[in-house]
Amino acid sequence: FKEGKHYIAPDDLPHTLKSTGEIQKVFRAWKQSGLDDPVLVGAWSRPLFSGGWKESTESDTVVYNLQTPTLFIDLRFPVLRPDLSKKQAFQDLSLDELRALSRQHCFAGYSLIQPSYMCKHILPPEINGEKGGVCVRHHALDWNYHSEYERPRPNMWRFQMSKNGESFKEFSVAKDNHQQAVYMERWHRYPQGKGPFLAMRRTDGKVESMLIVVGNHFAYARDRKHPLPDFTECVNGVYEKVKKGGCANLVDAAYHKIRQNVEPKEELKKERAKIVQMLNMEGSYGKVYTDGQKVEPSWKILKSTIPWREEKHLLSPNSSISLSFDLQTMTWAGVEFKIFENSFPKHALRALFFDKAMQSKL
Repeated sequence: FKEGKHYIAPDDLPHTLKSTGEIQKVFRAWKQSGLDDPVLVGAWSRPLFSGGWKESTESDTVVYNLQTPTLFIDLRFPVLRPDLSKKQAFQDLSLDELRALSRQHCFAGYSLIQPSYMCKHILPPEINGEKGGVCVRHHALDWNYHSEYERPRPNMWRFQMSKNGESFKEFSVAKDNHQQAVYMERWHRYPQGKGPFLAMRRTDGKVESMLIVVGNHFAYARDRKHPLPDFTECVNGVYEKVKKGGCANLVDAAYHKIRQNVEPKEELKKERAKIVQMLNMEGSYGKVYTDGQKVEPSWKILKSTIPWREEKHLLSPNSSISLSFDLQTMTWAGVEFKIFENSFPKHALRALFFDKAMQSKL
């Protein structure tokens, strides 16, 4: 990326709004200003990533990327992640199991999309009528976020949508010496990954949380506790601040310190607590209705960054849910969520949240 040409720092960087505490205000202003676009709305899988000399397919990483006209939740799970679904808490995990969880990924926020006619300096001309544009993502929560290691490059990419709208290609705006995109990803729509959408955000600002529904798919993201602890590593016999961020790298630093077992026991307990704090971010994906059945929503979690949440129900008739009469807010277990955008009809929206009494009055 070239600052000033491809992006403007810090405005286009993904963690700026999170670090400055302006997420609520700016996201709301963008939405009110009409900065939304339905072109990428869907629940997307990622069959292919290729960049440099690295490739990734669904044989090694399963991705669930839910996008509304504004908000997104993107979840990525290594296929070889150990099965920890029978565990009940982080305290039940071994040190190696904790380390394995650090290789997951969860991030969520706002996608600012510019159509192709506004991006002629970046995009090639449209081909055979395929839609294109540039997307810049701003992260409200991020598996790899730490205030000491903010991402120095934007999450900015151009896309080209297939004619039938069932697939799109993502190309890095940054180019190599041969003027080719430094990476490419292909995205494909999941079955039932098209239809009405819903995006909600927690309003009190205490813990960043977001719920998205697209078609029959849902994703829920809940941030970890902040502020995050400092991480150090041993360099030539001296402990120094870890030089490189990212959840996996920071967890590895604490992991190796515990494995070396040269510090007092209480200090090693603190290192394990740091690991747990980094991993205690929920990114859960599932189906609203069980396949083939649409009697009552099941909200069954099929994959989660917190493995023992899998096969559980995100919401149920016993979840203490209430929708406001104007359909602007939902209260869930005493916490208010603002409906950021919605295309479900009133009766369908109320059905999602088991509000049968109100459905009968509409």
